[in-house]
Amino acid sequence: MLKKVCRDLRQAGTLTDEMKTVLSQTFQKRSDQALVLVEEGKVTRFKFGPSGRTVWAVAGRKGEYQVLPESMFCTCDDYYFRVMGRKKQLCYHLIAQQLAEATGRHRSDSLRDADYEVVTGRHRSDSLRDVDYEVVTARWKPAGADGT
Repeated sequence: MLKKVCRDLRQAGTLTDEMKTVLSQTFQKRSDQALVLVEEGKVTRFKFGPSGRTVWAVAGRKGEYQVLPESMFCTCDDYYFRVMGRKKQLCYHLIAQQLAEATGRHRSDSLRDADYEVVTGRHRSDSLRDVDYEVVTARWKPAGADGT
C-alpha cells in the first residue's frame, strides 16, 4: 500500500487528504509519526562517489537509523522486534523514508566512498554491535553439521 501511495504522490506532486487517510488506515499512528519526521527534515540521503552508492538515514526518537528501501529494512529496534516478529507492517522510519523520497523532502549529502563504512557503521543497532556471531552461529548449526 505504501508503494502505491508513494507512486500516486509522485504523480500528484502533493500528499492529498485521501492519501493521508489510506496511510492512517494502514499504519495507524506510525503514518503520523512518519509525516512529522518528513516535515521536520529528519530524513537524509547520503550519496557516495564515485560508486554512486546511496544510504538513507532517518532520525527517530531514540537515535538515527539506517533504512534500506530496496529491501524495506531498518536498523531500529521496532523493526527488529515488531516488524520481523510480524506484529507490525513497517516501522515509521521506513514510512518516512519512502514519503521523503517520493516528495523530494529530504536532506542530501554527497560523500566520498572512503566515508561509507563510517556512515553505515554509526547506524548499526547497539544490540547488533554486541552480538558474538561465533556463539550465535554455533547455536544454529543444523543437526549433524558438526560431524556427529
